[in-house]
Parts: sequence; C-alpha cells; structure tokens
Amino acid sequence: MPTEPKNDSQKAPQGWRMDPIPSRPAYRDVDGNIRVPMWLTKNGRHTADTEMILLPSEAALLVDSLTNAMKDNARSTLHELFRESATAVGPGVLYVSKTDQYRL
Repeated sequence: MPTEPKNDSQKAPQGWRMDPIPSRPAYRDVDGNIRVPMWLTKNGRHTADTEMILLPSEAALLVDSLTNAMKDNARSTLHELFRESATAVGPGVLYVSKTDQYRL
C-alpha cells in the first residue's frame, strides 16, 4: 500500500540549533559571569541542556543588540497585548498600571 508523500513544510530545521530554555532564567554565577540556560538540538532532536556563558560586557552588548532589534522590527506580543496600558521603562521592562493589568 503506498504511503502519502511527506510534507516538507513540517520538517524540522536541519543542523545544530540553540534555544533559550523558557522556564529557566539567566543568572549570574559566583565568578560574575552571566549564564543563560539553553537547549541544544540537532536536526530537530534534543541533544542536551547547556548554558551560554557570557562576560558581563558581552551580556551588555547582547542586551543592546536585542533591544535595537526589537525597536527596528514588529512590536513584541507583550507590547501588542498592553499597547494602550503599558509604558516601556527600559529594555525588557514594561510598567502596567494596576487598574489595567487584568484587562485582556
């Protein structure tokens, strides 16, 4: 019995990939380095949990680059959700007034 052809649009990206682990925040270690927990995958399959280790100066450059990228591209989902009630206080920091915070 013939099988249906595979849909290439559902294939996992080929090669190595690193993604931040959403449930584990970045932190500073005892040496003062910034550690970002990451998932390492190859061809769409989980290979290992690891950490990206950055000097504080490298982390600051990354924050600046990410902030600039967020300004230049489409607004984030959080900005869209709170577009009328939120105020950007700093990179990655939104202030939502208490009266508006539950109005979704």
